[in-house]
Amino acid sequence: MRTLMFLLVVLSFPIQSMAQNVSISGKAPAYAGNHLKVKFHSEVFTYQEQTVYEFDINSDGSFSANFKIEQTQLFFIPLGVYKGFIFLEPGKKYEIKLPPKQELTPAQKLNPFFEAEELMLGVANAGKDDLNILIRTLDDNLDAFINQNFHKIYRKKELSLGIEFSNQLKNQYHPIKNIYFNEYLKYRLGFLEFLASPNSFTKIENKYFLNQNFQTNNPAFLSLYKKQYGNFFNGYFKQKESIELSKAFKSDDTYNQISLLMQKYPAYKNLQLRNIIIASSIFDSYTRKFIGKEKTLSIFKDILKSTTHPYNKKVCINYIAKITHLQKNYPAPNFSIKNHSLANYKGNYLYLNFCNTQSYSCIQDFKEIEKLKQQFGKYVNFLSIACDWNEASVKEFLKKNNYSWPIIPIGEEHRLIHEYKVKAFPSYALIDPKGNIVKAPAAGPKENIRMEFIKIVRDATRKTNKNHHNK
Repeated sequence: MRTLMFLLVVLSFPIQSMAQNVSISGKAPAYAGNHLKVKFHSEVFTYQEQTVYEFDINSDGSFSANFKIEQTQLFFIPLGVYKGFIFLEPGKKYEIKLPPKQELTPAQKLNPFFEAEELMLGVANAGKDDLNILIRTLDDNLDAFINQNFHKIYRKKELSLGIEFSNQLKNQYHPIKNIYFNEYLKYRLGFLEFLASPNSFTKIENKYFLNQNFQTNNPAFLSLYKKQYGNFFNGYFKQKESIELSKAFKSDDTYNQISLLMQKYPAYKNLQLRNIIIASSIFDSYTRKFIGKEKTLSIFKDILKSTTHPYNKKVCINYIAKITHLQKNYPAPNFSIKNHSLANYKGNYLYLNFCNTQSYSCIQDFKEIEKLKQQFGKYVNFLSIACDWNEASVKEFLKKNNYSWPIIPIGEEHRLIHEYKVKAFPSYALIDPKGNIVKAPAAGPKENIRMEFIKIVRDATRKTNKNHHNK
């Protein structure tokens, strides 16, 4: 199961092209009244989530949802402490089984490091050739074989014990006519071959990637891709084109020079494959600190100009968002809690505070924020988002204390803890009038944030005086 989750990816694998209805139904009394979402990862490299359908569980626990999908792919439903996965095929009906209900605790909701336990959802009406049964059985058998025989597989080449096992699996699944499963099987066995010959780059590339569709909804394909092309510019391609690659990275036209260099090789004449290799390898080089932020962003922008493929565009846009997340002059994560949203504060600076009203440090900071509000409130707005485990404690605190700026419970917007990278309370971010980050994390009210506010006032005063002078 862990391997399946590592393989997770979805999108454009052109086996089905027309959207068709798919139906999921079942009965789970423990979930009565819950609102559930069916999601998928819109691309595998940054794992951005996209909701395809939402539905409610009836009071008796029954549920039924019908929606359209264009292709076979892996979907998931967040279920408290669980994340339930299921492969759905267009035109089919699934009677699914939900796991025992276990809600997130307040601590888990506010824990930026919490990860839901991943599991495959059961399908009550599945036959022996159901895609979910086939993939689960294959993965269980293959993963167990690799774990038990790794020392007899890894780097053993033609002596690998995996060769015989691979042939057994091919024979076992030969009668299966499901196109998606057969491609999935092909690339899972490709992973076994990769383990036996991890240095046979060209052999693996020619067999599994040359003149192949880029199967972005096939988890096995993407898993092998990541193994094959991970560290590409600092590994295989650097060995092949060390001098020219070095020149390309030093030039002002890095993307085009790398793209031309790669086109000498047959597999990279495929523009989508070439661009996705460049994008993922450039991001890998950035995270390893081989190239800087500005150079990385420049390359991604050039890929966006060059590519017409929606998946490649999405990957580049998400990489850019990841690199610029909480960086100065880039958009702050959006929020909307009751009557307070980021858009409401545009036009003024916003000093955003994440706090806990039961925390002594936060309460002490409130006294300092009050002073700052009185001194700089004309130029800076203040907002505190209370991340107490119990929302009632926030309301009780506010009944006993009167502050001159809004302090609001985080409610169901727990994602903000992750998006603002809150590691402790209190935490702060300073956002400019356009909704862009100035500093995140920003200094606290007892630190040097006052100097930032003085600069804001000084700049505003100069701007006002300049406008008066021009009149």
